[in-house]
Amino acid sequence: MNSSARTSSFKKLRTSTAAAPVATKESSEEKYWKQFQYPTTVKEYAAVTCVDFSQAAPHDYAVTSSTRIQIYQSPTNQVRKTITRNKDTIYTARFRHDGQLLVAGGEEGIVKVFNMNSRDILRECKGHTKGIRQTCFTSSGRSLLSTSDDKTLRSWDLGTGDCLHEYTGHEDYVRALAVSPGSDDVCVTGSYDHTVKLWDMRSSSSSGPSLTMNHGAPVEAVLLFPSASVCVSAGNNKICVWDILSGGRQLFSFSNHQKTITCLSFDSSARRLMSGGVDRQLKIYDVMDYSVIHTLAYSSPILSVGLSPTESHLVVGMADGSLSIKRRPAKSGGRTSAASGDDDEEEGESGAKLPAGPARVGTKRFFNRSKSKPEEGDVVVNSSRPMYHLRPYELQLKKFHYSDALDAAMKTSNCDVIAGMFRELSHRDGLTNALAGRNHKSLVPIMKYLVHYIGHPKYQSVVLDVANIILDMYSSVCGQSRRMDLQLTALRSRVEAEINMQRRMSSILGMLDMLFAMSTTKR
Repeated sequence: MNSSARTSSFKKLRTSTAAAPVATKESSEEKYWKQFQYPTTVKEYAAVTCVDFSQAAPHDYAVTSSTRIQIYQSPTNQVRKTITRNKDTIYTARFRHDGQLLVAGGEEGIVKVFNMNSRDILRECKGHTKGIRQTCFTSSGRSLLSTSDDKTLRSWDLGTGDCLHEYTGHEDYVRALAVSPGSDDVCVTGSYDHTVKLWDMRSSSSSGPSLTMNHGAPVEAVLLFPSASVCVSAGNNKICVWDILSGGRQLFSFSNHQKTITCLSFDSSARRLMSGGVDRQLKIYDVMDYSVIHTLAYSSPILSVGLSPTESHLVVGMADGSLSIKRRPAKSGGRTSAASGDDDEEEGESGAKLPAGPARVGTKRFFNRSKSKPEEGDVVVNSSRPMYHLRPYELQLKKFHYSDALDAAMKTSNCDVIAGMFRELSHRDGLTNALAGRNHKSLVPIMKYLVHYIGHPKYQSVVLDVANIILDMYSSVCGQSRRMDLQLTALRSRVEAEINMQRRMSSILGMLDMLFAMSTTKR
């Protein structure tokens, strides 16, 4: 065989050439989440089990680690207060909507309510037999909820600290809790028995949960959408979305984590869902189709996550005790922007360049430093505080003349002032004294108020309390005043009308539930 034949039979070696990288355009979501810069890492004493932001400005946040609860300032990310009145590990700490109170629970099995101004313990709610894993305030802030490793959910009265109801139904540790943002009567719990349960606080504790959904794995976290019609549960490496109005029908189920998911959180508008897991990743989803729009990686397994109401701070707590704090820089229209890098000048509100830093001695700016006058657009703060004149009912309250204070409030004919007076007297334990020793002339205006507002949702609770006190106090003298008897009859008629309306609404709700059930079976 000649050399030409040998050469022609040889096949050329094929080499694969790498394709040139194609530049992909960043989406608006990726740009937004990449704005969280300037990461600050704080080393806590132990694993960071909970991060919660206050809904009230300036939106400080609470961090639980070991036996400590630390309150961080959002503007400076520095510890403002430290609460150490705990004998064992704290697992949860949640603010009330006004930021004045904080409820916490841990391995001690005691629900504690702290005053944020003084750090004093206002209430200690005892009843759980094992460690408490989740606590929270209801939407109105008048009661508390807690879940525990003793397999129970409990509701507590904030005013007295007494246990209102104990709900049993789970067969293992209850590790997740979410309350309806618009109602005190609806909450969702998740347990290691693989179930998610919906509870109606208006029903008796012996009636059990209103709805049970099987997640298929131990549930670590649950969330309720603001409408309370859809809930989200996380367990193992799977997230499930449930339609509550359709009887607990599963809408979505997806798994984007490699290991167990430990925490869930919404953004301020509930349009984005965040999940953190043991795989050290924080994933952000679009709730329209639950697709991953961004992923953040961290150095240790994630146990808790919190996003400020203004979406300026993203705080993540990790298992090794690290606390990662990322902030989004301010932009000119209310958002924060990165520093311009100009150390000599900074831009004022009017757009003019202002010299930065203190004035140097000997310069004209130093000489005129005390002669500056407010310009157009400046905010002038007056150091002198205006004199506040107390109203007549406030003067009587100041003197502890409770009966006179109530009479003065009734003379205003302002329903909000009267209801506020009733609440203040009840808070001072002076409501009984204010209502005692009255004749029919002073009782009739109060009875007219009760008759008029006993069906009003805003005043119903306080009106019922006052009505019960009056009936207990003056039941023995009924029939001695015709005007008083007429008001009692009117009050009875209003109560009967309210009861009948509640019955009709319950029947309508039953018909709606039947229609929803029929629609799901047809599908």
